[in-house]
Amino acid sequence: MMNEKTLMVIAGEASGDLHASHLILKIAAMRPKLRFLGVGGEKMKQAGVELIFENQEIAVTGFSEVLSRIGKIRKAYRTVRETLRDRSPDLLILLDFPDFNLRVGKVAKKMGIPILYYISPQVWAWRRKRIRTIKNLVEKIMVVLPFEASLYGEKGVFVGHPLLDIVAPSDTSGAIMNRLQIQRGSPIVSLLPGSRKNEVQQLLPVMVEAAHKIRDRIADVQFLLPIASTIDEEEIRKMLEKALVPIVPVREGAYDALSVSDFAVVASGTATLETAILGVPMLILYRMSALTFALARRLVRVPHIGLINMVAGERIVPELIQDEISSYRIAEETLRVLEDGELAAGISRKLQRAVTQLGEPGASTRAARIAVDLIEEKG
Repeated sequence: MMNEKTLMVIAGEASGDLHASHLILKIAAMRPKLRFLGVGGEKMKQAGVELIFENQEIAVTGFSEVLSRIGKIRKAYRTVRETLRDRSPDLLILLDFPDFNLRVGKVAKKMGIPILYYISPQVWAWRRKRIRTIKNLVEKIMVVLPFEASLYGEKGVFVGHPLLDIVAPSDTSGAIMNRLQIQRGSPIVSLLPGSRKNEVQQLLPVMVEAAHKIRDRIADVQFLLPIASTIDEEEIRKMLEKALVPIVPVREGAYDALSVSDFAVVASGTATLETAILGVPMLILYRMSALTFALARRLVRVPHIGLINMVAGERIVPELIQDEISSYRIAEETLRVLEDGELAAGISRKLQRAVTQLGEPGASTRAARIAVDLIEEKG
């Protein structure tokens, strides 16, 4: 009879929490007696993980923005380090979140704990020296974008994108519209300001201003606002109090909201792929502090910010970065698509073609198999 083994998983933000939860459920189905602990959010907790730290405490973007959370980030790091020492897990799985996870990985490596990385940091965009660091730390890195595996040589494994198994509406469009109290026949725009507090604070106010401008031109337009699991719904409602346009917050059912939308205004990140999988035309926004942007402009070497544009190798959907973001530009790009059905249909077709490059469904199962095989190999 096999000894009960422990697996630690660290996911630093909402998308990592989502992907980790699906991976954990697949691993648990293959090895039911495994115990799970780690850093994550509500989805990991629901999947059976003993959380030693909540990831919403440390989720933040940008160099200078990290300073506002440095105390909590240090506390999380100490908690993880002590847990690695005291409970000595049989395997550590890291998801993205490189500034934190690479420090943790170095500690685990010294302790002789085997490490898997699932979902590569964006080393192809900047800080390519991390490729060597990751290769030296891990047994395997399971990547989800097609061009990433070759960066890691024999340690890189393309498993496909886990969103292909996850992103789907829960019901028919008619039933979704009834539940969300959406009028049929009127344009619907989803606003997705991000999964981190600083993103929401930076992007939601300008999205609301843009909504006013859009409604000035299309009187019956409707707005939905899917809320990430890492964001406090009450904070969102407070930010919407002064909005002169009705904007419906959606806590559960983000994919449902997107699936009935004609257009989406989306913070750069995983949500751009989710929107693309549903074939919804979008505008991608990316804003950070002035210091972070100044540093990023010197370091980042990619032609596109949006992940779906990166995968496609072309600018399928527009991107607004930093000072380009204004309520006028957001309204202009949104109206351009809402008022041209042929343009909207063409964008949807291009998105759907790009999505085929994300591989086949079953990524979580393939990643789980690699994890289980490694646990059994290490015996």
